[in-house]
Amino acid sequence: MERFVTGDLVPVSRVRAIAMAEGLTLFPSDKKPLLPSSTFTDGPEHLALVADDFNDLRLKELFSLPVEAIIDAQAMDDSIHDFMSGIQKPQFEKSLSFLLTCPVIYNCDVAQIFVNALNKRLNLTEVRSAGIHMALHEAIVNGLIHGNLQISSAYRQSARLFMEYGRILSERLNDPAFARKSIYISAHWNESKLEIKVRDEGAGYVIKDALYNRSLDNMHSKTGRGLLFIAGIADSCTIDDYGREMNLTFGLKEDYTSAENTYIRPDEEENDTKRHAYVRPNVSECRVLIIEDNLSNQTMLYRLLNVIGINMVECATDGIEGLKKVETFKPDLIILDITMPRMNGYDVLHHLKSSPATQNIPVLIETASDTREARDKTFRTGATDFITKPINPLEFFSRIKVHLENRLLIKHLEKQLEQIEEELISAQKMQRTLLPSEVMLQNIRERYHLDFAQHFEPSSRLGGDFWELIPLSETKVAVYICDFSGHGMSAALNTFRLHALITQMDHLNIEIPASAMAMMNSQLLTLLPRGQFATFFLAVVDLAKNVMTYSAAGVPKPVLVVDGKERLLNADGMPLGISKHALYHNYQTPFPKGSELLLYSDALTESPNTQGERLGEEAFAQMALKHMSNPDAKSVVSALMQDFFTYAPPPPPDDVTVVFLRREA
Repeated sequence: MERFVTGDLVPVSRVRAIAMAEGLTLFPSDKKPLLPSSTFTDGPEHLALVADDFNDLRLKELFSLPVEAIIDAQAMDDSIHDFMSGIQKPQFEKSLSFLLTCPVIYNCDVAQIFVNALNKRLNLTEVRSAGIHMALHEAIVNGLIHGNLQISSAYRQSARLFMEYGRILSERLNDPAFARKSIYISAHWNESKLEIKVRDEGAGYVIKDALYNRSLDNMHSKTGRGLLFIAGIADSCTIDDYGREMNLTFGLKEDYTSAENTYIRPDEEENDTKRHAYVRPNVSECRVLIIEDNLSNQTMLYRLLNVIGINMVECATDGIEGLKKVETFKPDLIILDITMPRMNGYDVLHHLKSSPATQNIPVLIETASDTREARDKTFRTGATDFITKPINPLEFFSRIKVHLENRLLIKHLEKQLEQIEEELISAQKMQRTLLPSEVMLQNIRERYHLDFAQHFEPSSRLGGDFWELIPLSETKVAVYICDFSGHGMSAALNTFRLHALITQMDHLNIEIPASAMAMMNSQLLTLLPRGQFATFFLAVVDLAKNVMTYSAAGVPKPVLVVDGKERLLNADGMPLGISKHALYHNYQTPFPKGSELLLYSDALTESPNTQGERLGEEAFAQMALKHMSNPDAKSVVSALMQDFFTYAPPPPPDDVTVVFLRREA
């Protein structure tokens, strides 16, 4: 297979050297192997592009070209060789890859740009695209920070070490020994699945240590941050070469069509390109228990079940024997006669429905009595269905298949619900990690002489609120609160997106709140689905100058108390993610020792009481002020929440977040 290479904004000699080393053909000609134009659309199938001088806009433009791979001209020759050797996978129909050095990875939104490029080629669903972006972003951050730059995540666990983290990060990005290392990402796909490989050039680590060892003993080793998070998003995740290589697999089809035994949604029958076919459960693997005292009837039922492929069948001749076999055989369906010695069918039904372990097993009653009274009594006692003797084989087949298929679907649903429950618990734990850790909060208390407390309570299992305290310097600390529209899974996904953006922000940007707001708004406009947005408040407290600078984006008005005088702060800015024309302003207010600040989400002002009334900002502020004279922050928040939930009993209809901060006198 012939592979080609061309260049853009790079010396021809560099392109030729790579072509010679890797056995590539120069394109469009040996004399001038440079990109014909920035908008060319016709090139060879397997074309690699060598480029330089990257930024977000340039990367987007390059990924829109008909190229298979993008190579950073600053990458080392060995890196390029490994990259070109690893991107060939003949078993896949299509591929897209890149090799970029550390500074490019750090300064560009590579994960989002790459996923957008994949989306144009694959037409991914919104949910799948968001999942791939989150997993890929985390994998790239792991490869960059902990792999190539060899910085431990332990530096970010306390305020004392956070400043050192920033210093080391800047130092290594400017050190050629680290900066020229590359991250290599390749995506290969066919109709059913997408495989993405992320490879760094770090020192590697032991997988067990990566997941469980969080000590500071080895501060300069890769710690494997976020592997559990990635594994929870991808359909499969494998780690190779001591952590240097991560392989992620994502399914591109949720359901597969079998040639037979499928059914199609009626509203999609005419659209073959969009139809979803569902495979009916395989009832041949089900267990059926026959409780019937007549041996000839037993034999007939047994053979009828065999006809439709059900061979795991056991029989009992009376109710007592039948109940014992229910415990040992664990049937998926019970065929039950009514008239039997020792214990009749009604008594068996009563025992089955009285036990949580057996109450959901479908029971098909077979009896010679076809009166209305018999049917009514059968269903009142708990039977699932009813069939009369002599048995009609076609009717029997239909009823057996329907109830067994339903049983299997219910069991499958129960298993999925268990999995969802596990994933929700895992997602809850991950979302909690977005909030400041207790160790970090204690360090900030001691370092900046601040007393604070918080209450975070999502309205569903996952929420769209989060907040954080960020140490900026020896005398400056930032605090923010965010509330995404809606709640639940979609809002929670957005909190991860925004938290990742804030984590990448330079502290110089955060120190100017309005500038940080504008940057976040610009990013969220491209990340959030239409109709979703975030309210946000960001304040920077300067302890040396005794002032607080803040900017707001549609949050409920924070309560400020200075020298015993309270007021509501201006919070009229447009929420983030709505308009590219939104403007944000810096406001400054005195914040001497003893000052207090209360931030809260709109659930506190908009949750109705039993009469349907809502507090509103003024009334909530008055409720809060009654408690803000309490001696410590925890008692302030505790008393306030007790007051609030007395007014509007839980559970709240929206996520509840309260952050109270007091500067010690």
